[in-house]
Amino acid sequence: MSQLSGGQKAIVALAIVFAIQRCDPAPFYLFDELDQALDSTYRAAVAAMIQRQANHPTNPTQFVTTTFRPELVNVAAKCYGISLQNKNSNIHALDKTDALGFVADLMHEEEAVGTVSASAVPRSSKGKKAARRKRASSSDEEDEEGEEDEEDDEEEDEEGDEEEDEEGAGSSRSRSRSSSAQKKRKR
Repeated sequence: MSQLSGGQKAIVALAIVFAIQRCDPAPFYLFDELDQALDSTYRAAVAAMIQRQANHPTNPTQFVTTTFRPELVNVAAKCYGISLQNKNSNIHALDKTDALGFVADLMHEEEAVGTVSASAVPRSSKGKKAARRKRASSSDEEDEEGEEDEEDDEEEDEEGDEEEDEEGAGSSRSRSRSSSAQKKRKR
């Protein structure tokens, strides 16, 4: 099993569930994004299997599924959308065209994000080396900036120390004056 891809593992698990369903059927099944790891061909096959099992003439079964893919929406008898507003979940009945539109919008957003992240990843070892050089040069610049900042901090510290010395000297002078005045009073 460890050598199987995520989609292959999902197909094996679904085959076991459908086999059990035929031998010892339950009144309903609840699947959460069962088609997430599947490609479109397998999603269509799983959707057809669910439709066939749900409409079986002798033993119909209810399937409740969550999905962000059009294949299951196409075979669904009813579609619902869930939205979060003011920290409350709201359920909305949707017709198929609204549900398919929602899923299509999500898929377009997902493809756009995938395109951006794929273009940001270097494809060759040259690209990896260039990325490493760029990171190294930016860290060298940060080191130089850090050294300049440290020098500025040291200069500020020295100026602050001189001011403290002057203030400290003044306070020690006043202490010595007050202590000598106290000595004179004792005499």
